[in-house]
Amino acid sequence: MEKRIALVRGDGSGPEMMEQACRVAIKAASLDDVEIVFEDTPMGWAAFGEYGDTLPEESFRRATEIGILFFGAVGNTELDRKNPEMAPEPRCLLRIRKDWGLLLNFRPMIFYKSLDHLCGVRPERIPPEGIRQIWIRYLLEDSYFGTADLMEYIPEDVRKRLGIKLKKDVTGDEEIVTELAYFRKDTLEKYFRAAFSYARTAGLPLISVDKQNVMARFVFWRKVCQRIAKEFPDVQTENIYVDAANERHFVPAMLHGVIACGNEHGDILSDAAAKAMGSLGLMCSSAINPETGLAMFESGAGTAPTLAGKDVANPIGRILSASLMLRHIGAMKGADAIDSAVRTVLQDVYITAELLSDKNESSTVLGTEGMAEAILSRIPDRKEG
Repeated sequence: MEKRIALVRGDGSGPEMMEQACRVAIKAASLDDVEIVFEDTPMGWAAFGEYGDTLPEESFRRATEIGILFFGAVGNTELDRKNPEMAPEPRCLLRIRKDWGLLLNFRPMIFYKSLDHLCGVRPERIPPEGIRQIWIRYLLEDSYFGTADLMEYIPEDVRKRLGIKLKKDVTGDEEIVTELAYFRKDTLEKYFRAAFSYARTAGLPLISVDKQNVMARFVFWRKVCQRIAKEFPDVQTENIYVDAANERHFVPAMLHGVIACGNEHGDILSDAAAKAMGSLGLMCSSAINPETGLAMFESGAGTAPTLAGKDVANPIGRILSASLMLRHIGAMKGADAIDSAVRTVLQDVYITAELLSDKNESSTVLGTEGMAEAILSRIPDRKEG
């Protein structure tokens, strides 16, 4: 079976990492008799020279038609500063998330005892049975979309008086600047039902993160969570403040479960969880519309522009994102093969440069391509007939 997937290779060292992740995805998918065909849909500064835009309409249209996007990180600090309206991270990611309705952002962090030498926390903090943290970030609304979504409903004189501005219009000389944030009831209910359903299927508790002691929208968040929890009496539920969630990074087992958090909190907390696990280079991510199946898969590692062309960037986050992508299309054997191969490589003390520390100084350091080759060698070949 052929499966077409839209591909954004990305900026900086992104194309090098995506090339290796695509190789791994193609081989692993063949175990399920799936032939992946990647179709380039250029975005980011890599697309700007040819299209005059970091989000070419043709690329966006085609990616939407295909419905599944494997997304390399985009952005360049210097170019973003010179041409902020074309800065591709907000321009591309926010539009894709909003227009595709990508409500659920899965960021799984799996702490294996056999890999405690990689962790950013003390090894004894990782229990023998390991830890599963399935972060599900609420990817719409909240503070990331609030001002843009609600601006049209606010009269111009009120905007000026309250300092309600879009990011691009802020000069730094204002007397007051206000950011809007919100949750809609129907979207929030949809989100929590999906999160509770996932927790039930995974056999994990659900930990809901909020700031309801200070913020009205998180009073709303907690009340909706507690109401939806009654529909899932078999799922253990805990409501905690974001402050407590942050403290628990030092004892990762206290965040064992499905973690439900808003857009802003989820962004920050899951990055910290990746560092606790070892590195942002290990983070994988999927963003999914639970109703339409539209989905984007990306790593949290960024573009690492200073590493471009040096064959040293860590491709593992991209490769694990490919595993999430294969699960989404039903290629379960391939996804399992990728996860197993990555874990085996790391257990065999092969690492990339940014994972090197005094806890694993005897490990063998591999480059971008070398790490991919090590992973590929541990994925079985497809058996004919």
